[in-house]
Amino acid sequence: MLRYYQHFGLQRDPFLDTSDPQFYLELPTVRRNMRRVLTAIEESRGLAVVIGPSGSGKTSMSSALEQTLLGNSSVSIGKILDPTFANDVEFLLAITRVFGLDLKSRSTADLKNALKNFLFDAAIVQKSTLVLLIDEAQNLTADGLETLRLLLNFQVPQKKLLNLVLFGEEELATFIAAHESLSDHVDTYVRLDVLDAAASTALVEHRLVKAGKLPVVEVFAPAALQRAVEAGGGLPRRLTNVVRWAMVEAADRGAEVVTMDHVMAALRTRGMKATSRTSASDPAVTGTPSISEDINVKQPPRAAQGKLLARFLAWFP
Repeated sequence: MLRYYQHFGLQRDPFLDTSDPQFYLELPTVRRNMRRVLTAIEESRGLAVVIGPSGSGKTSMSSALEQTLLGNSSVSIGKILDPTFANDVEFLLAITRVFGLDLKSRSTADLKNALKNFLFDAAIVQKSTLVLLIDEAQNLTADGLETLRLLLNFQVPQKKLLNLVLFGEEELATFIAAHESLSDHVDTYVRLDVLDAAASTALVEHRLVKAGKLPVVEVFAPAALQRAVEAGGGLPRRLTNVVRWAMVEAADRGAEVVTMDHVMAALRTRGMKATSRTSASDPAVTGTPSISEDINVKQPPRAAQGKLLARFLAWFP
């Protein structure tokens, strides 16, 4: 059976809900954020925190960061995908295992001491940079945060023995702020904002090209792509889902180009609104241009607004 992407002449699915490094697009804002985190790691400054709403690209950034670090033979990486553990012993055991240590269940004190010896040997004797990446860090418990704080105390005058990079949703920032002793350890905070229209469009085009789209081929009618970008709301995961749904709809109908009708049908099928408004006044996207306009409501010109106000006030003495 012909896959939807094959219908459009593509060699692979460009919109899988995975963090495939081949489809990673380092936009200018992402590049700046990545540079800040990498600098914190290179200088062994301890704790970097990446905050963003669900679907904003945290996992993609984590994977891209991991790929970058893997290119440096002096860096040792451990990664925990979900830090949901019953107690601090389980958490400490998981940390030791991602760094290749095979320790049996011991007391918390024994595990911390073993980990401290390992970190000292690796960071000082072998001159390695150790990095622990933790995804879904908003799932950390208070005990988990305290464990991380204690690990950050392992240091020499020149550097921290372990670098932590936490990726999580907004509540992670709240948890850390409430844990003052850990909050004081944060060296770098990065916030992933929603994408504007230009960045969203660039993301879609980049993925299509990486999947095999030729420059002369038009997959989306311009208006259809604009509507898909609006419905995506500036969130990469939602955007790629909307685009894929629309392409599936078009492929099912045998269409050569995705049109507005295909996008609207895909959105209706999934109970989504035809348009999605992302406002620059939204605290989550302050400083980010709006990616859509409300086409159903037209504001009168400023001069007309003034006349209307004057007529209204005239009714009052």
